[in-house]
Parts: sequence; structure tokens; C-alpha cells
Amino acid sequence: MPRPGASSTLPRDTKDFTGRTGELRTLLATPTREGHATALPLSVVHGMPGVGKTALIVHAAHRLRTSYPDGLFYVDLRAYSDQPAYEPAEALAFLLHSAGLPDPLPDTLDERVARWREWTAHRRVLVVLDNARDADQIVPLLPGAASCRAIVASRNRLAELDGATPLLLHELSLSEASALFTRVAGRSSSSDAAALRRIMRIFGGHPLTLQLLAARLRHRDTWDLEYVAGRLTRADDPLDEVGERVTAAFQLSFAELRPAARRLFRYAALHPGPDLTVDAAAALCAAPPDEIRRAADELLDRHLIEEPVRDRYQLHDLSRAFGRRLCRVEVPRYARRQAMGGLLSYYLTAADRAERAAHPGRRALALDRESPYAPDFAATDDGAADRATVWLTVERANLLAAARTAAAEFPEFAVLFPLALVHSLKLWGIREVAAELLDVAVTVLRGTDDPAALARSLVARADVLAQTDHAQALSCAAEAYVLFETVRDDHGRADASLQTGRAHLAAGRDGDCLRALEQARELYRGTGDRYGVAESLNVQGASLIFGADYPRAMRCFVAMLDIHRGLRDLHGQAKALNNMGEIYSHEGRTEQALHHYEQSLKLVQSFGGRQEAAILDNNLGDVYRDMDQIDQASAFFRRALSSNRARGDAVGEMNSLIGLGRVHAAAGRTQEAMRHLRAAEALSLRLGNVYERQRALVGRADAHRMAGEYAAALETYDDARRLAEDFTFPLGTARALAGTARTHLRLRDSETARSYAERALMLFHRLGARGEVESLRHLLGRQRPSAPGPTSHGREPMTDGA
Repeated sequence: MPRPGASSTLPRDTKDFTGRTGELRTLLATPTREGHATALPLSVVHGMPGVGKTALIVHAAHRLRTSYPDGLFYVDLRAYSDQPAYEPAEALAFLLHSAGLPDPLPDTLDERVARWREWTAHRRVLVVLDNARDADQIVPLLPGAASCRAIVASRNRLAELDGATPLLLHELSLSEASALFTRVAGRSSSSDAAALRRIMRIFGGHPLTLQLLAARLRHRDTWDLEYVAGRLTRADDPLDEVGERVTAAFQLSFAELRPAARRLFRYAALHPGPDLTVDAAAALCAAPPDEIRRAADELLDRHLIEEPVRDRYQLHDLSRAFGRRLCRVEVPRYARRQAMGGLLSYYLTAADRAERAAHPGRRALALDRESPYAPDFAATDDGAADRATVWLTVERANLLAAARTAAAEFPEFAVLFPLALVHSLKLWGIREVAAELLDVAVTVLRGTDDPAALARSLVARADVLAQTDHAQALSCAAEAYVLFETVRDDHGRADASLQTGRAHLAAGRDGDCLRALEQARELYRGTGDRYGVAESLNVQGASLIFGADYPRAMRCFVAMLDIHRGLRDLHGQAKALNNMGEIYSHEGRTEQALHHYEQSLKLVQSFGGRQEAAILDNNLGDVYRDMDQIDQASAFFRRALSSNRARGDAVGEMNSLIGLGRVHAAAGRTQEAMRHLRAAEALSLRLGNVYERQRALVGRADAHRMAGEYAAALETYDDARRLAEDFTFPLGTARALAGTARTHLRLRDSETARSYAERALMLFHRLGARGEVESLRHLLGRQRPSAPGPTSHGREPMTDGA
């Protein structure tokens, strides 16, 4: 307990103190003295303005009062205040008077330091120094005895303060922030949990802001959390909703920065992405990288920016809001646009170079000017492709933010970003974003006199739309072909023909598909584009799979694999291996299929293709289902479904739904099976995808049959057969016939069953589906099966353009 008469100048503790369990544990722990028995225990709590440093150190000091019975001294050094900062001599006068020392006090700083240390030498006191500027302001105020303790709070890191133990104070966690807000607001959050989370996200767990907003809510009887969240979402500047205290807190830190650091802080707030590198900041500020590093260090020392990863800088949401407010007031609009133009040029130049290094087959963009700050990925360097791939992966969020900013505000960049990122957008599996960016590019280009650029954007748009809107994809490809003819670009005509083939494939028109691909392949050969030849073979092979011409399809994929191995293109190799695995699976050669899928997956994991990984998850799910490993198959299908839905890949989603439906049917969960299969069928109808619709119908008929619903099974098999015959899908026809045979066998109508089985067997023989043949022979009593019965296999070929 404090001794009678012991001084205490601590401010009162707050009843709203929330969280900070780990930080409190650190401050309340008994100081270790091993090897430092005579050293003063000194803690420095540092963090951004308003993050709760004062509340923490005052709360900790009240908790420590029994450990320091001779006095508890608190001094606000006012380094960041609207009042003049406390000079050390002045602060020492306050401490000496608080300790009970009478006037007159010594005149000089050194004499006051000596008197203070003499008084604390044989006492146990706690000194709390808040709002400190630097070591020069702090050191004279520290007690001189190891029996004492000092806790310092500062917006600066105070790295120059010898012997201090730093404690970085972050913003509150979501749960802590929510608890603080509801406590101050005096409102229950149970009915408005979603609105509360939105508020927390906007202010990023910043205690001062949350307290001010919660206090405002407490005194507005007609407001609720949903209303507050809506106001914040609609506000041009969220700082307007919390008054001037937060702005004033940041302004005090900003005021002492040097000009280069001020410029960096203002412009960094304009950056649309989550973080930025030195090079990106240099492009934004049009300044040398060395100057940016020095300015960034200054901002880091004052917690106006953060460095979660070395050489990558972030702004807290409130720092960003304050920086943008400064920009609006202090920086002319033309200068802001000039800065953003420099940033967009940096990302566009770097993306173009990285994509060409990672995918050498991609045609180069004609950039009017290249950013001098952008990294270079030398084509002669063996490691260039890997470095480029890593860069594209790391910068993904920034590139997407830059592309969307360009689409909204900078048309001269909007027409180039989707072409610069054409491969990455597919690897990242974000079709909707790609379509959105390309729609803007096409709209802008229709107002210009640049037919070649318009044609390239139309080809890219056809690529994105091929699986989901094949009619529109065909329209884009046809228009692009005419434009390429106008400018006499044979390579462009090849690209347009390739996309025409892909759209015909998605629409189920195999003959038209193969004719377009033959034209594309000849044009690519004429221009010497081996990548184009390989991609034509890829789509041709996929079309042949749907037509069940497995030998020709295999030749296409083997030739494709040879080309991509010669080009050292891992993405192309992964697609070829996957598609070869699909053929082996259709032929009932499970071990070979599994081997090829696993080889493909290793390559996909090396370059991070999300769409390719989901395709392989679906295919591996099919293989493990055929091996009667239902749990493992379900896990692959569920993972694929989650990925496909997150990326907006409707074709992949249909495959996952069909796979899960068939797994549930095999496990006797008929209701769940039907739910998944009907969802797949509805999606296929919306997209006009006859292949997936036919597979969903066969899957649904199988589920009816397994559940003993034979009339429904026969009707659905018949629908599936007629659909397959209408669109020349012989494998689908065979599977519908085989299912019908099995149903009649359950009905003890062996003669009718044999008739349907014989028709199916003839098709399976012609198609080379060995597993299906052996299963049907067993059904007819000719031999024991060595493979599973007829199934609506859903292996996905990888047909996206590369």
C-alpha cells in the first residue's frame, strides 16, 4: 500500500477501459533484473495518435500503485498538444514540488536532475511520462534507482532512448473494439451485430474515434447502429462524423514533419491499394527512391504509416482519411491527377513487363511511355519468369485497385490495364472483374480511332465470356476478326478464330468449333507463334473429348505438352497434363489419371493458378469417388465449390455441384444429392451449357434409381439421352442408355435391360471407354467388373486461353 503522505498525481482511471490483456500483462510484470540489478526498469509504449496509449499507461499505473508506495507521478509532457511542450527543467520543478520538496528549487537543469535523483535514490516510485517527444525530453526526468519504475508513452518510437523496453500499441481487435463501443454507447449490439462490424471495419479498431462516435450515439435517442453505419458508409470523409479531435490529433503529428515526409504522407493517402513499395511511392511522388526511404522512416518513427512487411508501407484507415483530407485542401486537383497518373503508369509498365516475362507468348503492349520507376524482368535471365510471377502475386491487390481506379477515372489507362493483366486475371480466377474492366475498355475504345486496340480488347472479352455467354463471346470474336482483317493483322485473326472456337465449344457446336480451331492453328503457324498453336491444340483436344474421340484428343494434348515443355511454360504443361488425365479417367485407367492429375497439381501449386487448382480438385474428386473413397472425394468437391463460387466460375461451380450430388447419392443421401444436382441443372440452363445440363440430368436419374424411384429415373434418363443426341454428345448418350438398362434390371425386366445395355455397349466400345465396357459386360453376365458402373464423369478440361 502507498505510505501515508505519499504523492500521487495520476489522473483518474477510466471506467471504459477495455481489452489490452497482453499489453497489460507486459506492463504489470515484475521487472527482471538478471544482469541489470542497478538499471532502472523503463518501458516505452508507442503507437499512432489516438490508439489508446494514455489510457493504457494510466490504467497500468493504477494497477501498480501497491508496488510503489513512495509515490506515483504522472506528467503530460505535451509534445503533441495545443499548449507549449514541457521543457525538462519545468517538468522537474513539477516533480520536485509534487514530491514535497520546498522552494527554492535549484536554478539549473543539471542541479534539478541531481536533486530529483537524490530524492528517488532510496525510494520506490513510479514515474509515468505521457505524450513525450524524444529522449532529450525524457532522460532528465527518469529516477536514478533500480527500485523505481518509469513508463513512457509517445507517438514516436524513441529508438534513441537507451535501456528502454518498447511496447508497440496496435489498434484494438474486433472483439475489443466492439466491446468498447457498446460500453460507451450504452447500447446492446446483439440485434445489430452486422452494423457494428461495419463500423469497426471503417475505423479499424481505433479507440479514440470509436469512443467519440459511441458518445455521440449515446446522446442521439433516434439513432441506432444501422443508421450510424449507413452515415459512415455514405460519408465522403468519415472524419466528419467524429468531430475535430481526431483530426487535431493527427495534425499535431503532421505539423512537425519535414517537407518530403509531408508530401509522401499526403500522396500515399491517394494510393488505392492496401500497401505500397518504395518504387510505387517514388512514382506517386515523382521523387528519387532514396528520398522516399528517408521520408518513410520519418513517418514510421511517428506512426503515421506502418511497415508490416519489410519495405512495404501501409496507412491505417484513419491516417488515410486524414491524408486525403489534407490532399483535398492543400494539393490542387491537377497535381493529384498528375501523381495518380505517375502511379498508374508505374503499375501498368511493371505489369506489362512481368506478364511478358512470366508468359512469353503474350503480345507486348504499345505503351506511349514507360515508368522509370517500374522493375525490369530481363528476358535473358533464367530467373526472370519466377521473379515476375512472384511480383504479380504479391502486387495482386494493388494491381486490381489500380485497374479499377483507371476504369473509373483515367480512360487512357483503362484501355490498357485489362490487356496488360490478361493472363493474371485468369490465373487469379476473377472473371467478373475481368469482364468489368474489359467492358470499360471496349466502351472507351469505341470512341477512338484505334481498331487494333479495340480488336484486342474484344478478343480478351470473348475469352472471358466464352463459358458464360457464348453468344456474346461469338459476337465479340467475329467483330474482332473483321477489325484485324482491316488492319491486316494475321496474329490477331488467329486470336479471334481461337476465341470463336472456344465459344462454339461452350455452346456444344463441335463441328463449328473444330473448323475455327483449324483456321486459328494455321494462322498461328504462319506467324510463328508456338504458344498459339499449343492453345489451338488444347481447345481442339477438349472438343474431341466431348465427342469421345479419345485417341485424337490424346494426340492433341501430347503435342501441346511437347510444345510447352520446349517453351518451359509451366501453365501450359499443367493444362496438358490435366487434360491427358481426363482421357485416362474416361478410359477407366484410374492410376494413370491420378498420376497425371497429381503432376498437373504440382505445377499449378508452383504458379498459383486458382482456377486450375479448382479444376483439379473437381477431377481428383471424380477419381476418388470412382475408387469408392467417398469422404476424400467430398473434400475435394467442397473445396472446389468454395473456390469456384468465390471466383464467380459458373462452369466450375456446376462441375462441383454435380460431383457433390453424385457423392451424396452414392452415400444414400438422396435429398442432398437432388439439391446439388438441381442447382447444377438450373445453372446450366441459365448459361446455356448443354454438356453440364446433360451430366446433371444423368446424375439426377442415377440418384432416383439408387433411391428406388424407378419411374422418375427412367423419365430423367430419357430426357438426358434425347439432349445428348440433339447435341451429338455420344458419351452422354451411352451413359443415359446404361442407366436406363440398370433401372430396368432393378424392375426385373431383363430383356429390356439387355436391349439398352447392348446399345450403350456399342457406343462405349466405339468411344474406348474401357471401364464402362467392363461394367456393362458384367451387367449382361459376361464377366466380372474391374471398374465402377456407369457414371456421369465430370472431368474438366482446362480450355481457357493462355
